Amino acid sequence: MLFLLWFKIKQPTNITQKQLMEIWKREAEAAMPAVKAGKIKGLYKVTGRREVVAIIDVNSHEELDEILETLPIVKELGHSLTIEVTAIHPYENFYELMKKLLQ
Repeated sequence: MLFLLWFKIKQPTNITQKQLMEIWKREAEAAMPAVKAGKIKGLYKVTGRREVVAIIDVNSHEELDEILETLPIVKELGHSLTIEVTAIHPYENFYELMKKLLQ
């Protein structure tokens, strides 16, 4: 199951820029092995914003919830973080469906 995740981070007023970057660094260190293992299909920093977009491949909704709850950025900034989650599927699958429906 593929999901598009959009992480939007709002810096809490009680932490410094350096502290935010340290949290973000821990998050990146946790994410890189998942990228290399193919669990994260795409991971992008949005230019000029405190936002990250990811495409992740999981086996279930429960697995996605478990992954999200263990992320350093969720644990450390949960109240200052918004995650938009959208189920997606390959466009090729949609194309095949359109061909089938038009027959």
